[in-house]
Amino acid sequence: MTEEVETEYGALLVDTSMFDGNGLRLEKGLLGKLAQFKKSPIVYLFPDVIKNEVKSHLESKIKISRAALEKALNDAGDHLFFEGSELNDAKQVLIDSKEIEGLAESRVENFIESTGALVLDSGEYVSVSDLLAEYFSNKPPFAETGKKKNEFPDAIVLMAVEAWADENDIDVLAVAQDGDWKNYCDSSDRIDYQEDLSKGLASFNRTNAPYALLANLEKSLNNNTASTFLSSIESGLESVFDGFTPDQEADSHLYWEPEGCHGWFKEFELVGTEFRIIDKDEDWVVLEALANITVEAEGEFSLSVYDSIDRDHVNMGGITATAIETFESEILITISGDLDGPIDDLTVDEIEVVSPIGTIDFGTIEPDYSEYD
Repeated sequence: MTEEVETEYGALLVDTSMFDGNGLRLEKGLLGKLAQFKKSPIVYLFPDVIKNEVKSHLESKIKISRAALEKALNDAGDHLFFEGSELNDAKQVLIDSKEIEGLAESRVENFIESTGALVLDSGEYVSVSDLLAEYFSNKPPFAETGKKKNEFPDAIVLMAVEAWADENDIDVLAVAQDGDWKNYCDSSDRIDYQEDLSKGLASFNRTNAPYALLANLEKSLNNNTASTFLSSIESGLESVFDGFTPDQEADSHLYWEPEGCHGWFKEFELVGTEFRIIDKDEDWVVLEALANITVEAEGEFSLSVYDSIDRDHVNMGGITATAIETFESEILITISGDLDGPIDDLTVDEIEVVSPIGTIDFGTIEPDYSEYD
């Protein structure tokens, strides 16, 4: 659909690729902000095909997480879960919990409830004959080359949504990172394409968004008169990264094992003064901003060298290393108070980091030879 004037969308469609790209975190981050549509006149579409794909991907994630948890618990067995330990019952609850088996299903159902999603029955809107006609004519999202059978789910979703939109006289914004979706939407009379979820959410706030707040905030930041606001963000980030435990990476001529790591927030800097409105109500708003966040971490490492004669690793002691890393991420800032008043009178209620750092590289590590002097 070609936009010559700004389109007022009546529905939102989010592809499975966006769920995967946001870590399948249905309850938080940008996906969590889809809950705003439950009380909105905007329809959030969750076709059965996407629902089943999300559920399947969640089940895979949960299996991987469960296996990692079980391995970690088994590795800790000698010190936490020995015979007679009071923690053994807790271990069995974690590993054998029936809740884990149905966790993907329950999370998807809770997501549908919290967002007020319309679970579209694709079979009511797409016939097999119409689907095959599109397939053999190579119409988007079917490509002329490649494994076209892989595009059947996309075709079913888009054709069903198109038919639903025609039936209800509603324009739809589709959010995906998929060239086939884009090709389909380019020729659609009802569906537009957007590949950025935050921009997609922002477009639904455009009509009634408190742009005075954004203009006031940008002016205050440019004039360096938003110190309290920035300090509140800093305090929120300190809480987010208080005691976080990233994975450890390092280089060494010796064999090394991670022995534990903890990190903390150091500083941050906003990248520009552009904010997006992600969610809003009468007296609060959720803004998205881009920031460079610096964290510091301390990691413990054990070092050893392989003895080819004994065919065993010889302990070379341990080392504690520190590292500082800066990463870029969107942050979600929940603000409440008089949105028309001074910036520094607003309350920052919550800070959420959309893409937190997961691994710290401690660089080159080696034994502290000064201990042997």
